[in-house]
Amino acid sequence: MSDNLAAWDVREEDFPIAGDLKDQMKELLRYAVLSPSGPNTQPWKFSLKGDEISIITDFSRSLPAVDPTDRTLYISHGCVLANLLLAAEHFGLGYDVTCLPDGPSGERTSVVRMSKKPVESRFPDLFQQITRRHTNRKPFEGRAIEEEKLEALKSCINKDGFRLDIMTDSEGKNQMADLLARAHKIQLGNKAFRKELASWVRPNISPTKDGLPGYSFGYTDFESFFGSFVFGTFDMSSSRARIETAYMKASPAVGVLSTDREDKMTWIKAGVLFELLFLKATEMDVRFDLFSQPTAIAELRQEMAEMLGVKYPQLLIRMGYAEPAKHTPRRTVEEVLI
Repeated sequence: MSDNLAAWDVREEDFPIAGDLKDQMKELLRYAVLSPSGPNTQPWKFSLKGDEISIITDFSRSLPAVDPTDRTLYISHGCVLANLLLAAEHFGLGYDVTCLPDGPSGERTSVVRMSKKPVESRFPDLFQQITRRHTNRKPFEGRAIEEEKLEALKSCINKDGFRLDIMTDSEGKNQMADLLARAHKIQLGNKAFRKELASWVRPNISPTKDGLPGYSFGYTDFESFFGSFVFGTFDMSSSRARIETAYMKASPAVGVLSTDREDKMTWIKAGVLFELLFLKATEMDVRFDLFSQPTAIAELRQEMAEMLGVKYPQLLIRMGYAEPAKHTPRRTVEEVLI
């Protein structure tokens, strides 16, 4: 495994069962760093102090043009928290969580106080899926996702002001594809947006441990050398919209995760539920491709909300079956501990 993918090679048997709590806490973070973030910016840091793990926002990795409110940043921190707690439960450790311990303006999004005394499980046992989970940008197979699987996915989200709508009909998928196409034309037509996004696109053989290698877009090694330049220099909105909307229309299902509230605490909670959703889909071999573009543009987001009868759409998800895709790079725990 290449060095920039080495973080994915974490092994359950290496967990220090007989070690001290600090060693165990550090090992839990090896699962936390495998969380998704757009576009694989990994905007997190961690600190270990006594029996506490702090999850800290790395604002140097924020996206002022792509994600001006930091909404998807906070959602990604919820994903980190979910992986951390799933790993803690799997290895028999107890925990107590405080979100936004320093208030909404603080850098810490969560503090998890750990204990060697187990607590009753609060989550489904999805630990084994953490190292299998990946975003899959390939075209999906035409076969439908079974109804019982769709209901299982909805049950991961539909509670306490959170909701997952899943569209399998052509009209619903086409509406979401149209919103995505319009979002692409608005955002990729913006030079600042393109430049910021391009700064996270990498050649396939790059040793960098963040960002999106060209292979995640289907680029060959040769093509990937020009990916960042092309994204940053040319308005690719029409071609990207054409490709991704065609994929969406042909996919067996399209989902939208929505919330009843819009604040940092809600975003973190949405991230926790979304990661559970993503891991449940992984368990069932259902692949996800993710889009925040239409929900980042106020007028398109409002259209989506009215179509679905919800308040705040957060993420658009393309769902279907496909062969597994290659993981994207991750920084190791040692590189994100402060």
